Amino acid sequence: MSPPRPRKLLRASLKRVLVIASNYKPAAQDVARAVVAWLTQAGIEVLPDYDGTLDLSKVVKDVDLAISVGGDGTMLSVARRMGPAQVPTMGLNLGKLGFLAEFTEREVREWIAGRKDLKLEINHRMRLRCSVTRDGEEIIHYALNDAVIAQGVLTRLITLSMKVNDAHAIRYRADGVIVSTPVGSTAYSLSLGGPILTPGLKAFIVTPVAPHALTNRPIVISGDKRLALRVDTPVDEVALVIDGHERVPLAEGVAVHLRRAQRDFLVVSPAQRSYFDLLRTKLGWGENPRLSTPEEVV
Repeated sequence: MSPPRPRKLLRASLKRVLVIASNYKPAAQDVARAVVAWLTQAGIEVLPDYDGTLDLSKVVKDVDLAISVGGDGTMLSVARRMGPAQVPTMGLNLGKLGFLAEFTEREVREWIAGRKDLKLEINHRMRLRCSVTRDGEEIIHYALNDAVIAQGVLTRLITLSMKVNDAHAIRYRADGVIVSTPVGSTAYSLSLGGPILTPGLKAFIVTPVAPHALTNRPIVISGDKRLALRVDTPVDEVALVIDGHERVPLAEGVAVHLRRAQRDFLVVSPAQRSYFDLLRTKLGWGENPRLSTPEEVV
């Protein structure tokens, strides 16, 4: 199945907008209040979330757009808090990278004011549905970047058995295992030699962290498969970590079940900007490394 085609986001279609501010960037509160003022001046109803207390999984059903003010981490937090709900989300970047949060403060202000040449589109980004059963209760989390199973502070090898569609695939002995989406392919997995997947692909990357066997390399698995990773090590502190934030302790014999979420996360992007533009400008993709001369080293 081909990925959904991008949809245009029209300024005139907005009736109610959710504005979420990062709790970790002091400037985000002031900028979020400015965004609320711009929207109000444009005659658009606004639902602000300055302190992270709103249940986004419920309120997004009544809005046309969410504006995340912070950075990529804020976008990941918004995606987690939305759960399976869907609403187009625009990221206003106050952070360093701006890979998910692509917009500047000026671009957001001018688009709200009716700037004609800034065309926006809504793109689908695959998410992971991660579930663990404990005491008879299924605990479900959604990851936009990745799900990591690792031991935490101790650097001891753990053993994980992986099944794909209920068939045994591999037994890892490693510091951990990363299961990432195409969005997450440029994050933790990339630093360990994993491939970059373009966003339209529906696939997982399974990347072992410091594997004991040299033949255990990252593998790309079709997004229509179901994965199960079982902890086979009797050690403490093994945990599932969602997008580097939410942590679920795992005991020996417990399995983490992962599959593509039924609903994608909807990201608003400039129509004029390609994914490869992002790779070049944000990650320096394809650039020749420039080694410092001794005179340049301080």
